[in-house]
Amino acid sequence: MTITDFFEVDEKQKTLKLLNLDDFSVEDLQKYISELQTEIFRVQDEIKKKENIKLNAEKFFK
Repeated sequence: MTITDFFEVDEKQKTLKLLNLDDFSVEDLQKYISELQTEIFRVQDEIKKKENIKLNAEKFFK
């Protein structure tokens, strides 16, 4: 399973539909947590990149 197996994405709204966790086994839930943690790290890295770009731009215009 991949993270996209666990939820549906509304591309227009850029949101996720909530899951009914009752439908998942313990194994599936553990896999889901693992994939969410990986996604969190990916998003945190993107935030750091954007913050660095912003800092560099601010330095340039000072």
